[in-house]
Amino acid sequence: MSDEEIKQKVNEDGQKIKEDEDLKAKILVLEDKIKDCEKKAENYLTQLKYLQADFENYRKKFEAEVSRRVMSVKEGLMLALIPIKEDLERAIQAANEGSSLLEGVKMVAENFKSVLTREGLEEIDALGAKFNPNLHEALSYVSKEDCEDGVITAVIRKGYKLSGKVIRASLVEVNKRQLESKIKEK
Repeated sequence: MSDEEIKQKVNEDGQKIKEDEDLKAKILVLEDKIKDCEKKAENYLTQLKYLQADFENYRKKFEAEVSRRVMSVKEGLMLALIPIKEDLERAIQAANEGSSLLEGVKMVAENFKSVLTREGLEEIDALGAKFNPNLHEALSYVSKEDCEDGVITAVIRKGYKLSGKVIRASLVEVNKRQLESKIKEK
């Protein structure tokens, strides 16, 4: 090998080394870029997860608000319809038995009651029950020996629940034996 060939070989080897170093440098730069892209992708994924969670919370809150408003409107409607139901019941009680009009009013009252029941309205059974301030409103007290203390002896006005929530408490008369003993003491 001549000096010229050796120089050429050294130049070629030097060029290859330089190319290898350039490639290694480019690989390092690309690896850094990949790491940066991976970090950005991870940040975007985290942001997306937070946005999904926020949206899910918003959706649930919106559905709850819609449900609350529907129930509020339904409650107002039921409170407006209850007097009509009670008027029909009073008309049935006051009508002459055997009248064709009475039969028609009974049918209307039954249909009306079934619609209200289907929509979640239920009467509060109060007569003979223990007084519960969450369901009943005591309008008066009586003293009866044959009744337990705190038992409802008369219902003055029916109470109602809508889907388990009291929308109108029963007005009741409650037995309170202590009244009699206080009266005797005076």
